[in-house]
Amino acid sequence: MRLEQGQMLPPRAALMLRLHYALVLLIVLLGICAWLPEAQGRLLLARGVNLLTALYLWQLAGLYMAPVFTPASGPDAAEDGGAAPGLGLALSIPLLAAAAAVFMPLAAGAVVLLLASVLLAGIEHLPSQRRLWPVPWLAARRQQTQLLVVALASAAVAVWSVGQVY
Repeated sequence: MRLEQGQMLPPRAALMLRLHYALVLLIVLLGICAWLPEAQGRLLLARGVNLLTALYLWQLAGLYMAPVFTPASGPDAAEDGGAAPGLGLALSIPLLAAAAAVFMPLAAGAVVLLLASVLLAGIEHLPSQRRLWPVPWLAARRQQTQLLVVALASAAVAVWSVGQVY
């Protein structure tokens, strides 16, 4: 994993990028640790993975709706408005899935969060959206999405295997 240096990012976005990496690594650590305990301990760690992933997706969507990547002043600031056209509507699907996943059974919730993460990555790769975000941010988000997919898949399999004898 390569932590982007953030040379092309505004200071707030560079800070958020570092915080996102820390949160994603915590989610990955919990996803791996979900294999260690038996039964109820495994379920508790998997619930933590689901909850932190849902919070991460909501925080990321809020960040996309805030004017973090636009200049604070100048001629471009008045034109941009801070968010891409149609972004709020596009983000509503993964956000609703993330909100619903917290209340689902753990394995199903992990799969729904996995789909929401992939859908959010797909939204970020649309040409209309891609041009609005700096390249280091998009590269970091691709890495974070890959790590989230691994952590959620690990947590889902750990929950499905509760009670199994190896």
